[in-house]
Amino acid sequence: MRGSTDLMYLLTRAERLMSRRVAAILGAERCSMDAWRVVRVLADGHGHFMTELSELSFLPPGSLTRLIDHMVEENLVYRRGDDIDRRRIRVHLSARGRGLHDRVDEEIRQIIAELPVSPELLEHLGVLIAALDGSVATVSILQRGKALT
Repeated sequence: MRGSTDLMYLLTRAERLMSRRVAAILGAERCSMDAWRVVRVLADGHGHFMTELSELSFLPPGSLTRLIDHMVEENLVYRRGDDIDRRRIRVHLSARGRGLHDRVDEEIRQIIAELPVSPELLEHLGVLIAALDGSVATVSILQRGKALT
């Protein structure tokens, strides 16, 4: 392999290997990778509309709706009407969801600390993502990356 296919292969391989490690942690918590992505996004404390949550958690709207329904039943998240537009619903992390985030986040941070991940690597990945997705600023990616676990 040469050039761009090397990059695609390496990024995919790194994501899959990291996902396996994270899946082992999530399995102990009885949490799916999709649910973890939602928890991680909601951990910023702002609450998110379903459209934005779908984009940030890499889930199609229908799958996200079913997942959120399940997470509400598990008391990991709750829904609340938007203060400005009551027709729109924001999803928030519950106290139980925050506890899950804090436990899993700590374990993932320990895994990442054992890996050769430099600030420069994170910056390069942020620049790459911004180049691939023109709607996202590099700074916002790096800020979100602080809670990337």
